Amino acid sequence: MRLLIGLCLAAVVAPAAMAAPEPAKPSAIVAERDRAADDRAVQTVLAQKWIETSVDVGRVASSAGGGGLIGAIIIESMDDKGRRMRDTAVQKAEATVAPLRQVLGDFDADALVLATTRAALGQIGWFRARDIALSKDASPDGRRAFAASADTLQIAFVVYSYGLSPDFTQIRAVAEISLAHQAKDKARGAAPAPYYRQTIISVVQLDRRSYAPEDNVAAWAADDGRRARAALDKAFGSLERTIPYALNLTEAELQRLTGKDREKAFGAGFYGPLIARDPDGGMLLWSKGLVHVQTLPPANEEG
Repeated sequence: MRLLIGLCLAAVVAPAAMAAPEPAKPSAIVAERDRAADDRAVQTVLAQKWIETSVDVGRVASSAGGGGLIGAIIIESMDDKGRRMRDTAVQKAEATVAPLRQVLGDFDADALVLATTRAALGQIGWFRARDIALSKDASPDGRRAFAASADTLQIAFVVYSYGLSPDFTQIRAVAEISLAHQAKDKARGAAPAPYYRQTIISVVQLDRRSYAPEDNVAAWAADDGRRARAALDKAFGSLERTIPYALNLTEAELQRLTGKDREKAFGAGFYGPLIARDPDGGMLLWSKGLVHVQTLPPANEEG
């Protein structure tokens, strides 16, 4: 009996012992010891070819909590309904955004993200960026290939995206920054696990917003997309300033900025501790990362 119990325990314990340990969760702070690296190879990634859309169909159902076989059948039916609702919303959003995509056909987003990365990282004395390269491949394979080709001790990835909010009143630019130590054995081909990661969101919204998505798209697209181009310049210009701010944060500063007693703010659908207010009414807040919210001036006041 004891032998049988021992064998059973061995069968249960052995797989757990053999399992690979989970990688450490990336920090939102770059420690002083990690800032001391000589230089970093940087991959700037923008995988999209035009301004993207987003949809919000709400929460249709959740299978959490069980419910047995009948419950599972009901949830599966509701999940299918949710998928169909989302597909319909995506199709509608893609049709709505078409006029804006047409006028932005000559918009050079690749050049803009490269310029943003160079300007932002150039403001950080300890970063010492080297070999800033543009990639259209956001896949793990793309990261592995870049890491394998780099001869620096650390690697940085800055992954950008930009698109419209579900109601088409906002243009959002997003930068996800991650830093990693170079893998000791690059021959294995594994992408290095990041020790640092932050996502920064820059939002620029119309001053006059409509409940009709088509009206908002028309406002962005008017005059060869003048307001959309201005919003994109403001959004990526903000990232030039907030990327260095994020990378230079210390643990003490982050604790102070996100403290429970700090004033909270709501803007553009985001809520969190208020970090700063702009003279023109914009705001920088913390909502699982830095979020900068700006509003375009009225059309007759734009420079």
